[in-house]
Amino acid sequence: MPERDHVRTGIAGLDDILGGGLLRGSVVLVEGTAGTGKTTLGMEFIYRGAAELGEPGLIVLFEVSPDKLVRDAALFGWDLPELERQGRLKIVFTTRQVFQQEIQQADSLLLDEAAAIGARRIFVDGLVRRTPGDSDAGRNTPEAFHLLAEGLQRERLTAMLGVEVAAPEAARLGASLPEEFIADTLICLRVEEMERAVHRSIEIVKARGQDYRMGRHSFSIVDGKGIEVYRRVQAPRELLREEGAAFDPSTRVSTGVPGLDEMMGGGLFLGSTTLVVGITGSGKSVMALQYIAEGARRGERSVMLTLDEPRAQVLRNAATIGIDLTPAIDQGLVRLFYDRPQEIEIDRHFLQLEKLVKEFQPKRVVIDSLSTYGSSLGPTGRSFRDFFHAVVALMKEHQVTTIYNHENPELLGMSSVMGPFGVSSLVDNVILLNWVELADTFRQALTIAKMRANAFDRTTRECQVVNGQGMRVLPREIAPGAARRLAFWEYFSLVARSPERHAQRREG
Repeated sequence: MPERDHVRTGIAGLDDILGGGLLRGSVVLVEGTAGTGKTTLGMEFIYRGAAELGEPGLIVLFEVSPDKLVRDAALFGWDLPELERQGRLKIVFTTRQVFQQEIQQADSLLLDEAAAIGARRIFVDGLVRRTPGDSDAGRNTPEAFHLLAEGLQRERLTAMLGVEVAAPEAARLGASLPEEFIADTLICLRVEEMERAVHRSIEIVKARGQDYRMGRHSFSIVDGKGIEVYRRVQAPRELLREEGAAFDPSTRVSTGVPGLDEMMGGGLFLGSTTLVVGITGSGKSVMALQYIAEGARRGERSVMLTLDEPRAQVLRNAATIGIDLTPAIDQGLVRLFYDRPQEIEIDRHFLQLEKLVKEFQPKRVVIDSLSTYGSSLGPTGRSFRDFFHAVVALMKEHQVTTIYNHENPELLGMSSVMGPFGVSSLVDNVILLNWVELADTFRQALTIAKMRANAFDRTTRECQVVNGQGMRVLPREIAPGAARRLAFWEYFSLVARSPERHAQRREG
């Protein structure tokens, strides 16, 4: 089989979902409504080729003046006039009719311009597609588009054509769309509403002769950089990740919480995933901070990802329980990663997390909390489950021992571990943190509900959080004394949060 000649676009993330890039000499149709980013995409395709990949290019404009294009490019740090002076770029401002005539002629002045700079790429901005019943001669006819595609392919130019459409979905479902059949590759750009926010998406509808990542992926237009494409979190990953598992049967990872490792038979398995579930204030974040601090004490790299509290607040909370994370951060052992949850874009967010895990190579990760992801992504939709699947697979591939905090709002009895999310089956371990009301006092309780492939203590134990000391799990038997409190083992139904004392233990 002949090797395919791929042309890298140079656009961050786009070559990945294209399976390596575009096939040389292909005609790429970029569709989208006004403001979706067609001009920016085409302009960057030409700029990256000319400035970084040794492929001079031609930009053809019909409506946007060259001065405005140069101005807009400068916002991304792209110096188009300098590339023109170096003979690696040519900007042509013309009309659609003249362009169509030129591209079809063997002695075309336009093609002569392309040949003079050795152009390998061309971007044509502002083609207007003919719609059924449209008699405007200024619009493309199927015959004219076919001749245009033939002319571009004859010159072996890899062409990107920006096409304005009224509505992408109507364009996709229309009965008379010959341009989409003629083009080798069809890319659809959208601006999609989510609640009161908007997200940009890119979809490779077809790419003739090559493999590509299907579905709608996210992208951003970033000042000073250009376009960044983020592969959708649901897209299949490498086999190594898909089959990642916690396979080490002997190595244990300490939680850093006194008394908890003993309940677990020595600690967590390497590469395992642990879900810590509890109502607000029950100690989830405290346990997480102790887990991170224990890693730093052992010289292990750790990451704490939080959507609930910014970095300064996490450091303050840690200080109240006697943990100073600043030295560990300065030594490069701990990283705090905060992302604003209000308008979180999950594909971009996951890519950031993926890069952090690959580059920093942590041994421990805490994600605080899953419930915030759920409220941001929609607890009844697939987005949350897809994200959680992807994160679990990522951590297992890199053998990261991970703790996920989740707030369960059921104060007076827990009917399910994860409520509507339904992903507890994906994790190896489940720890429940409860409030237990005895007399007029709330007392903290800890129960290990699940540990895969491991014998563990199945009793509900009392735990305490003490300022300057953190959390500790109390022994089952509490030493007698004047201040002795009734032990948890003297009651029924602690997890159900309706405790009832054993009859034989009642006084008098």
